[in-house]
Amino acid sequence: MDGLVFTLFWVFGWVLLLILIWHLKGQRRQKWMEMIHRERMAAMEKGVPLPELPDLAEPPTRSALREAVASIRINPRWPLGLGAVSVLVGAGVCLAFWLSSIPEPHQAWPFGLVGVFFGLGLFAHYALTRPASR
Repeated sequence: MDGLVFTLFWVFGWVLLLILIWHLKGQRRQKWMEMIHRERMAAMEKGVPLPELPDLAEPPTRSALREAVASIRINPRWPLGLGAVSVLVGAGVCLAFWLSSIPEPHQAWPFGLVGVFFGLGLFAHYALTRPASR
């Protein structure tokens, strides 16, 4: 019975968390729209030309994740860098497990090949999708 209660709390807890996040984003968007409305009304009262309407779909936010995604879209060679790092990390994990004197990691050295093959896959992705040479 304890497992069922835990599962119910886990599932409904995540659902409630997602609903809370959705609600808070909606409140932030509403405050953003109210601020734009107040600015425009103050400009109309003063007789100042109305400022242009910004993109009302989403308030401006600066986050490291959003900037990282934007830089990935701009730089077409990102698979090369990520692939090189992944191959080297995977090879390092393989080597560390293989050289380990403890028997369990020594037998698990092939797990490092996941990173190696992921990096090789990124190299192949770049080779197949790179822009044509000039």
